[in-house]
Amino acid sequence: MDLIELDFPVCWDTPPQEILRTIEIAERLREQMKSDENQKRIPLLVNSNYYIAYHAFKHIRDAGLGGDLSFCEWGSGLGVVTCIASQLGFRATGIEIEESLCEFSEKLAKQADVDARFFQGSYRSPIGNEISQLQPREGDRPFPLGRRNCDVIYAYPWPAEAAYLASLFEQSSASLLVTYHGGTTLRVRKHIC
Repeated sequence: MDLIELDFPVCWDTPPQEILRTIEIAERLREQMKSDENQKRIPLLVNSNYYIAYHAFKHIRDAGLGGDLSFCEWGSGLGVVTCIASQLGFRATGIEIEESLCEFSEKLAKQADVDARFFQGSYRSPIGNEISQLQPREGDRPFPLGRRNCDVIYAYPWPAEAAYLASLFEQSSASLLVTYHGGTTLRVRKHIC
C-alpha cells in the first residue's frame, strides 16, 4: 500500500491551560525522576515538541482526519503526547519498552486526570497475550492497542528507524502516521487505496 504526504501546518502557539498543566506536571515528575537514585538511567529519551504535537492532533481532530479518534503512540516515553491526545478526545494508548517510563506515564495521566492507557512492550513485535487479555474499556475495539487497531499512530523515530516505522505503518490498518523529526519537522502520511 502506498503512502502520501499531507501538507500540514506547524503551529507554535501556546496551547490551552489544561494542556499546559499536563506539560507542567510532566516536567515536575521528570525532575523528581532525575533526582531519584533508582531512576538515574533514562535510556535514549528525547522529548517531542508538545506544542507542535498539540496543534497537530487538534488539526487532525478538527479536520476529521482522525477516523474514530483512536490513537497509539509508538515509543511513548514520558507519555505526554499520549496524554495530550487524550485531552483532545482521542482514545489514547502509549506503548513503551522501558518499564520505568510506563510507570512515569501512568503517574502523569493520574495526576493530570487524563484517561490514557500505557503498556510496556514494543510496537515492533506482536503484542503479548498478557495485553490482549486485558478487559477492554467501553469504546475500545476488540484488540485494545497497537498498529492493528488505531486510526492515528504517532512516533518520534530515530533517523535510522524512520523508514522501518513507515513500513510498519504500511502494513497497518491505521489512517494516519504522524512523525516528529525535531525542530519544526512534522510529517503526516496516510494510506492511498
